[in-house]
Amino acid sequence: MRPRARPALTSLLSLLALGSVAGAQLVPGPPVAPIPVDATPPPSGLVRLQTPAGALVGRSDGQVSFWQGIPYAQPPTGDARWRAPRPALPWTGDRSALTAGPPCPQKGAGSFGLVGSEDCLTLNVAAPSAALGAGAAPLPVMVWIHGGAFTSGSGSQYDPRLLAREQNVVVVTLNYRLGALGFLATDGLAGESRALNYGLQDQQAALRWVKTNIRAFGGDPGNVTLFGESAGSMSICAHLTSPPAAGLFHKAIMQSGSCAAPGTTIPQADARRTGAAFAQEVGCRGGDPACLRKVPLARLISTPIPGRGELRFLPLTPAHGDVLLPSEPAAAFREGKAPRLPVLLGTNRDEGTLFVGPLGDRGGDLPLLTHWALAGVLAGWNAPRVLAAYPTAQGVGVASARLITDAMFACPARTLARQLAAVTPTYMYEFRDPDAPTDLLPTGSAPRYGAFHASELISVFGTPLTYFASPTHFTPAQGALARQMRSYWANFARTGNPNGPGLPTWAPVTPTQDRVLALEPGRVQELGTFAQDHRCDLWP
Repeated sequence: MRPRARPALTSLLSLLALGSVAGAQLVPGPPVAPIPVDATPPPSGLVRLQTPAGALVGRSDGQVSFWQGIPYAQPPTGDARWRAPRPALPWTGDRSALTAGPPCPQKGAGSFGLVGSEDCLTLNVAAPSAALGAGAAPLPVMVWIHGGAFTSGSGSQYDPRLLAREQNVVVVTLNYRLGALGFLATDGLAGESRALNYGLQDQQAALRWVKTNIRAFGGDPGNVTLFGESAGSMSICAHLTSPPAAGLFHKAIMQSGSCAAPGTTIPQADARRTGAAFAQEVGCRGGDPACLRKVPLARLISTPIPGRGELRFLPLTPAHGDVLLPSEPAAAFREGKAPRLPVLLGTNRDEGTLFVGPLGDRGGDLPLLTHWALAGVLAGWNAPRVLAAYPTAQGVGVASARLITDAMFACPARTLARQLAAVTPTYMYEFRDPDAPTDLLPTGSAPRYGAFHASELISVFGTPLTYFASPTHFTPAQGALARQMRSYWANFARTGNPNGPGLPTWAPVTPTQDRVLALEPGRVQELGTFAQDHRCDLWP
């Protein structure tokens, strides 16, 4: 056995399903940072807004107004750690909303240690300035849930202003509790409350804030679309089957994350076993909540999450079996229990390249044994057939990236789309830019990144993302595709149908027809070979 095979496999599995923030951590660099805001207001000045909770002072460039660091819940600190979020308290006087709140606690990139603060339950709102005028019609609202494997990221890493201005929508980005603070389960914590999944509870609390407050920002509380990527998309998948989420949103856009993929939610019993082991690691034998609430924050963040079996693709995930998530979402969808909310979902053609890129053998390709082991973990008894379908002639990393793409992203998304199409309008895409801009350097295991995991995000927001790229790198064809994508997303948020003037027709999925729209620079058209391209005969 080659000595790097098992560590490489462990690293590979720990990277699967990460969002853009975790992907950024593949390259050493500074910790998570909010959108930079000038210390002095722009010439067009500040904008004061009266909300039900109090007055906010944001900034405006004359076309779009932007408020940051708005509390949607009280700080989950002290005795409130591992408790349901409590509504934010109102305030008197003007509250500054000129800078983003801190991200929720997480490990920093490279050697930067702990990042963030437990006082992190804030959100940011961008709205077209015209929407604030008297008599303006309320606009569709798009609420973004960030990715990051449920362990990293923040809402303020995504600048929503261009999307709001260009598409005439109100955009909200938010923080939610991560890692052990957001998804730890123990018998003691379960004994205190009928609902765990604190990170999901935070997201729903933010949606309740939107329902109460967004009209003040020019938004329509009766037309809210959730959109998110990777772990954010998996969160939305969970909310679709969460009883407390009913009525909090009206449409869903899921990018590169499906709860039909293996290991994306787990039973409460499994989560509690993992939680008990973690609690013992931090000195709280038995998982006593009082003890856990006294553990220093740095220790909670730095202590690894114990393994939970062979499908350890994510350190912690939402767990089903409480009142927030009574059943496994994938099972609910299989049984036709999806809500009748329009859904738009999709994946990227080369999702897996981001995950294999940093894992080559001493700067070279992946060890062959790692590829074999990965096939065994993902395919079980069917591994020999899978290995035959993913030959390594073009490189072990290339084959492993294709395997990850198909098994963890493309085929689960196809399965979910067909299940949803049986009960609700469903649209599916594949982002296929073969030269998606990136600042990531090629490696022996990923000589080309292609349409890698998270590469569509700079198109959706039209703004740079650290370590990935900037829209300033777009060719004219890539820029045109990005504008088409934002139009599709916003049209869907307005009406539940992404189609509109000047856009290639996007047909909905049916239970027996894939109808996948290929999003490729210079060529947006229906893709008739999605299942064959991704060997979905091998992956349920």
